[in-house]
Amino acid sequence: MDQDKKQVYFFGDSIVAQDKKIYTYPADYNQNEIGTLCEGYPTILERLFDFETYNFARGGQGISQQKEVILSKDFSDADLVIIGVGVNDFSAGKPIGQIPDSTEAKHDATFTGEYCTALDYIYQSNPLIKVILMTPLHRCTLHRKGNVPVNTIDTRIHGNTLKDYAQAIIQIGAFYSCPVADLYGSSGMNRFNLRYLTFEGVHPTNAGYRFCSGPLVDAVKRTLDGMKG
Repeated sequence: MDQDKKQVYFFGDSIVAQDKKIYTYPADYNQNEIGTLCEGYPTILERLFDFETYNFARGGQGISQQKEVILSKDFSDADLVIIGVGVNDFSAGKPIGQIPDSTEAKHDATFTGEYCTALDYIYQSNPLIKVILMTPLHRCTLHRKGNVPVNTIDTRIHGNTLKDYAQAIIQIGAFYSCPVADLYGSSGMNRFNLRYLTFEGVHPTNAGYRFCSGPLVDAVKRTLDGMKG
């Protein structure tokens, strides 16, 4: 551990977890990228800000599983936490829930409730830590024959779209006064360019990560400015 570098902890799903791993996805698009090394969010931030990053994200996981990972960690030496979950919760139809009506309210087992449990623990471990939340990216798998199209902008599972989870994350960020990198709303990735930036309408290529990471980079810049002095 380099004490001169900011210590940054990542949590999330496969799109966060893929960093520094070889791409092995079943590719409908950009097959030439299979077998190359992923340069995802942690790598991008390391190059821009000289961070020391630790990636605890896991493929296929949502807030329930990543909450347990978070509760197992010590944040006393961490400077920044970045969390990117939501799409697997959407695919599983996890109830979104509501922001607590009191700071003393007990959190339930909904998406919002478990997210708040995780954030409470982080801030209780280190009250001065900075946290950035990320909303999911747009995605579309309608081109896959026989595949249940849970990854489209219109799909509803138990009444909720992926956008509803993105909006819930924005509300959670406001509740904790922590910045949200709104990749769903402002990354530039949409149904028209997914074939050029992902392997199958879901997981970004290296070019995809560079294309969509602007909101995260901007959130980090603002956060670092607030940490000066």
